[in-house]
Amino acid sequence: GSTTLDNGTSAGIELELETNGAVSSDDFIWVEGTFGKFYLGDRDSEELEVSIARTFSGVGLLTADVSTNYNITTGMNHAAITSSADTQGKANTKVTWIAPTIGGFEFAVNYTPHLGEDQTANTTNQDVGGLGEDLLLGLKWTGAMGAATLKVSLGYGVTKAEDASGDKDVEDDIRQRLGFEISGISGITVGGYYMTHADDSAAVTPTEDETSVGFGGKWESGKWEVGVGWETSKHDEMTEAATNTKAGTDEVTIMDIGMAYDLNDDMLIKFGYRQEKYDDDQNLATNENDTKSLDFKFEWNVGDGLEFDVGLQNFRYTHHDGPTAGKKTGTAAYVLTKVSF
Repeated sequence: GSTTLDNGTSAGIELELETNGAVSSDDFIWVEGTFGKFYLGDRDSEELEVSIARTFSGVGLLTADVSTNYNITTGMNHAAITSSADTQGKANTKVTWIAPTIGGFEFAVNYTPHLGEDQTANTTNQDVGGLGEDLLLGLKWTGAMGAATLKVSLGYGVTKAEDASGDKDVEDDIRQRLGFEISGISGITVGGYYMTHADDSAAVTPTEDETSVGFGGKWESGKWEVGVGWETSKHDEMTEAATNTKAGTDEVTIMDIGMAYDLNDDMLIKFGYRQEKYDDDQNLATNENDTKSLDFKFEWNVGDGLEFDVGLQNFRYTHHDGPTAGKKTGTAAYVLTKVSF
């Protein structure tokens, strides 16, 4: 619900009721005026992030097997694509301020007093290996570059470790992100991002740095849309000692190609191809993986309140530990009927 006061200020409240007790609902209040907009409660952060522009069908019923379960002998592959600076705050109880847009600039502040909390009860403090308060700042500028539209975003986040004295490895989690997008020329849009953050910063194990980079683009013309995307992430592996040393780097690379075609105003066909490759710092076979998937999806808006989708995915992954145990092919079908009223 919402209302507008006599002075022009608006205020509202949003409550969500979910039947699954394990899920935390997003409940918050907000107020908006000449000062911008404030949110208070359980709500996802305002990152103002610009990212990859691409097309991908994304049936996504099967996932890669990358042997990420830790084993004291074989280790694990820590590499993962991290494309957003909002790695901690998420929908925890927070206060968010979105400043008024001035000269194409947008600015947002997200402050989470205590991570992991979505209620107002008192919380414990000074836990070794625990994360406390989180601050996430987002800045975005939108302007013209000749005939094109340019968007640039900057993000900075820091999560405080509750007890940094318990172990020399306990540190604050700092995230930094730069993104861009250029659009408006001949139906072409290109974008990308550069992101750095730390893993295990609050834990008593060594902090490991991770860097993610992504680029993508799409072309729209009439009923056609074609896009490509490429992302890679490198994750340093550290060995704990009196002075921690770098043991190597885990790496993951994702490439995808997508295409969409409008049969008519109510029917859309999508094709997509994705390849993922995981490399282990020790070239350990069970921690390395190549994945290829081909997707097809047909979306049909039958009429008001009725949608019907059909999808098909062919999926193949190859571990580097041999052709017998290391290869698998899967096919998945996807059917969705959705009624809205």
